[in-house]
Amino acid sequence: MAASDSTGVRVIPSFHVHPGHAFEGFELVERPDTVPVLVARCECGAVLDTADACFARCPMCFGRESMCPRCGGTGHVVDHAALEWRARSL
Repeated sequence: MAASDSTGVRVIPSFHVHPGHAFEGFELVERPDTVPVLVARCECGAVLDTADACFARCPMCFGRESMCPRCGGTGHVVDHAALEWRARSL
């Protein structure tokens, strides 16, 4: 979960990466009964951390371009600043 430093600035903790492994990437997991979850994965395939997905309007096309390279035409992108990462819970 995010915390604040002594100046009140929001600090986001780093992922729980396995020693000697590279960070593989993110996966968006959608389930019909809950909000989408963003999963951070290790190169070995393990889930490192999860966060409830938060979205913002696409800053490149503002939802007006169907072939936008940033949002893929959805008009929304992951709002990384709003994510609150937690240890694996999947």
